Amino acid sequence: MKKLKVLFVAIMASCCALPASAQFKFGVEGGLNASKVSVDHFNAKNRTGWFIGPKVQFSVPVVGFAIDGALLYSQKYLQVDSQNELGETATIKQDMPCLDLPINFKYNIGFSSLIGVYVSTGPQYSWNLGKKSLYSDDEQYGSLEASSFSWNVGVGVNALKVLQVGVTYNIALGKTGEVENLYDAATTAKLKNNTWQVRLACMF
Repeated sequence: MKKLKVLFVAIMASCCALPASAQFKFGVEGGLNASKVSVDHFNAKNRTGWFIGPKVQFSVPVVGFAIDGALLYSQKYLQVDSQNELGETATIKQDMPCLDLPINFKYNIGFSSLIGVYVSTGPQYSWNLGKKSLYSDDEQYGSLEASSFSWNVGVGVNALKVLQVGVTYNIALGKTGEVENLYDAATTAKLKNNTWQVRLACMF
């Protein structure tokens, strides 16, 4: 994890090394999260949430290269089911509010002055703003990490010089937390939360 944090700081520092001719835009971005939780020995369900926050973009004219960053309040939801030999099921449901800091490298391809496409990739650091413990019926059955590191891959459309519409897949590079079997405390598993995101940004 320390190496990943060093990589993240290095990428952020590269934003300061852009040429003086770089164009700057500021805007607001929002969208939907579709959380895809993966955890061994448990049943996990996909849940839909949302995110919103300010965004900045530095782009280099002509070559199509850009770097953007955002500070997003992101609301995700977790649901994990555990079943015993009798078929009885217990469930953990919990909100997962986070503060996300994604930094993406983008390559833009313009078809005209009004429409184009882009591909993007880059790291994301997230801070858990909610509860760190996982509960079912007031009993603790696991915990969430205070922070996490992940990687984004995305594609999208630039339109009318101010709109960006895209789809991103956020890949967890470490565990999001750990959860215990609600019927067998000796059985624990690492929890990872990968997320599909549909996003809309308005840049000025």
